[in-house]
Amino acid sequence: MSNKRKALRPSREQVAPKAVVELLRVEDMVIKVKGRGNSHFKRLLYKGCPTLSNQTGGFKKGESLIDMKRSRFVREVYSLMSVEPTLTTDTRFSHLIQYIRWLDSESLHPIESDWLHIDLITAHLDWCSKQNDLGLMKKAIWSKRRGLLVWLLKQKGREAEAVNLPLVRGLKRETVGHTALNVENEFKPVVKALFRAYKVLVKHFNEGTLPERHPLWDEDLINAEAVRKGLSLVERGHTHASFKKILYRSHEHSHLVNIAMLICYMFTGINSKPLADLRISDVSFKEVQGGTYILTSVKGRAGYQLQDNAIGFSKYAKEFIEGWLVIAKKLSQGDINAFLFPYYTNEGTVISYAETARTPQSGVNLLLSRLGLPKVTPSKFRKTKMDAIFRVTESVYLVSLSANNSIDVVKRSYINGTEADHQSNLGAAISAKFSMAKGTPVDEAVNDAKFEFADILSEYDYQRLRKGEDSRNESFTPTGVRCKDNTKGASAVISKVLKKVGVDADEKETLCTNFLGCFECEQHALVAGVDDIWLMLSFKETLQQLQQTPAVNSMPQSQYAKLFNTVAEILDRFKAKSSENFKVATEKLKEATHPLYSNVYSINDLMELSL
Repeated sequence: MSNKRKALRPSREQVAPKAVVELLRVEDMVIKVKGRGNSHFKRLLYKGCPTLSNQTGGFKKGESLIDMKRSRFVREVYSLMSVEPTLTTDTRFSHLIQYIRWLDSESLHPIESDWLHIDLITAHLDWCSKQNDLGLMKKAIWSKRRGLLVWLLKQKGREAEAVNLPLVRGLKRETVGHTALNVENEFKPVVKALFRAYKVLVKHFNEGTLPERHPLWDEDLINAEAVRKGLSLVERGHTHASFKKILYRSHEHSHLVNIAMLICYMFTGINSKPLADLRISDVSFKEVQGGTYILTSVKGRAGYQLQDNAIGFSKYAKEFIEGWLVIAKKLSQGDINAFLFPYYTNEGTVISYAETARTPQSGVNLLLSRLGLPKVTPSKFRKTKMDAIFRVTESVYLVSLSANNSIDVVKRSYINGTEADHQSNLGAAISAKFSMAKGTPVDEAVNDAKFEFADILSEYDYQRLRKGEDSRNESFTPTGVRCKDNTKGASAVISKVLKKVGVDADEKETLCTNFLGCFECEQHALVAGVDDIWLMLSFKETLQQLQQTPAVNSMPQSQYAKLFNTVAEILDRFKAKSSENFKVATEKLKEATHPLYSNVYSINDLMELSL
């Protein structure tokens, strides 16, 4: 039977391959990377690698151009770097410029016609080391400079020389990453501002309009920050104008995308690139348990493993992302393969944020600083989430699962607490040591310090933290301190005393009544609620009256001074925690003291009940 297959005929390309077109003029050698500036290799021809004009792309007028006779080297490097350029290519070119500039500044010339001679490279890396010792260059820059030179040597087939280049040691120890945000004083105000701005921007997007100024605007915060910084009227004018000008410096949809992306970082704790690379069609949810969801994405740096964001990814985050999906589809005109969070270039084309040097937080942080709020990054949001999980669970393992990292990485990067925690712990340690140096017993000094630097909770946070716990023995104390369990603390002493005298007391009679000892008891909690503050203000006022009535005051002077100073300290911190609640409580005090302290004798009556 005859074979019906057609005979294979050689193509023209197989017989005579297409000629490779190489640029002859160095002036035409330019590498373009999406989202980054152009890399002009003609700069390498001249001494000092002079910069170019942003407007014309040519050398600036009056620039002294001294030809260093290295066109061959420039052509060779261009041929290596121009193959499938990426963001890394742009970084390598920047460090190549710095390497050549250093050679020119030291009047060093090629050895054996080689600008990458091992002696020149070694001399440059030695100089980087000395700069690092002087504090003039970070090890991260030194390492990247070495990385460029290693890459070039390997591309030229000189692996042996590349491997023998001196290593940059201690890089991880020197690297200072972002720390977590303090939940109360930093995280909550920022998130509140982001959501406020997001809602306004969504409304304008649906109406096809732009707001008069960026909706992060908050006049009260801006004025307060201006006073704190001592800004002049002119400087305040520039601050106000920045909220209007920023709207017209980028694409009209960029502001909405930036805010939405930051909120998604906050909810999920996903790393920058996986979120930037997500397309609309990639988004899927899976409910795993009790209102907890997984948003699937891929983490490229970890071998493209599938990562989930189950812990802390609640139904509220799911509802937000579902709402954003509707907007994203409108932005892409229904194309589900478009980026979930698109970046709009100056030319109006859409690319991934991973392809650009811009970040969603760059413009937002400029405005947040005007409000006196901390700057945010995906890393800060991620570390805040991990820090919160660790504080609640105290499990490095659970944090590692949520972060999609090894336990070693988590211990090094994600459970270091917040700066406020560090300051508080350091303050408590110094305070305790100072008290011990003055002769205060160790246990008393430690208890005083722990109380002085303890957390003040809002009513909402207190109820949230106590949710699901047994609250039957929870109570207010006469000092305004919450007691989480009044069957503990001094109640054991009361029970022991009653048993000694042969009294079979009711359970309620053995409850702790040592309210003057609450401050040093581990069961106490400080909650900045209106009634808590009002009760403590009343307690303080009665203490002041008691001091002026010596005949009534049966409390030792040292105990009185300690108690009064403790109460005054707490009230100052209540005010800092919730100025609004403190104001309301103060108004209530003006109308009347708490019924518990109807007169100066009230405290003596209460002390008779206290141990």
